[in-house]
Amino acid sequence: MRYSRFRFLKWPLGIFEESEEIRRADFPIPEEAKSRKFPIRALRYWWISCAVQEELQRRHSPPVIADVGCGGGMLKRFIPPIEGAHWIGLDFRYQKERMEIAKYDRFLECDFDRTLPLPDSAADIVICSHVLEHLPRPEFTAAELARILRPGGMLLIGVPVAPKIIAHIREWQFQRQIRAGTRGRGHHINAFWPRRVKRIVGQKGMVIDFMSGTYLLRKKGSFLEDHAWWIRVNQVWGALCPSLSQELCVQLRKPA
Repeated sequence: MRYSRFRFLKWPLGIFEESEEIRRADFPIPEEAKSRKFPIRALRYWWISCAVQEELQRRHSPPVIADVGCGGGMLKRFIPPIEGAHWIGLDFRYQKERMEIAKYDRFLECDFDRTLPLPDSAADIVICSHVLEHLPRPEFTAAELARILRPGGMLLIGVPVAPKIIAHIREWQFQRQIRAGTRGRGHHINAFWPRRVKRIVGQKGMVIDFMSGTYLLRKKGSFLEDHAWWIRVNQVWGALCPSLSQELCVQLRKPA
């Protein structure tokens, strides 16, 4: 199944106003953003939530969801509760207080540069949001994401994006800082442009259902974020010019 590049425009923005989680003091987005109706900073959670909700409509049983790079569980908190779903959180460090709030069914501490501690075809939905840019071998990790996904399952990936020449310059800067000891674990060490992402995720026969950018401009707490039309303008820009849209959103399907 292939989708229009303008798919975001079909999804409702009401979840921003309905979500109590992103307004809570312990939800880690800037306070200025929490004061707005449609904080652009939360679009990375919004699009994944919409894709998951849409996926549930084509399923006949509760899904197993692997949140690879779950951090403090922000994504799970943002997505409305899914009856019967089994959530597995994976990250390199267990954040006890945040994980207790997010209430994953299972947590696995692991190194994403090594084989993930899940068997083949373990999950119906695999999510990897803003993780690959931190890893030394994104191609290896992407292959692991495909391995743990069941045939017919959905993989959702989000990464920062830039035009190819800018991405190369950023990686050159990253490497200089790594050698100087000013950039280490947890920082961005990779940069991406759309064709690179397509090449990385195209392994193991994965099929791209959808790819788009998110926004052109973001200013913390801007009054523009109180208007749905401003979010839609940014989404149109992201669809037309994904390499100039700050964040890239990719939905993939593993052939059945």
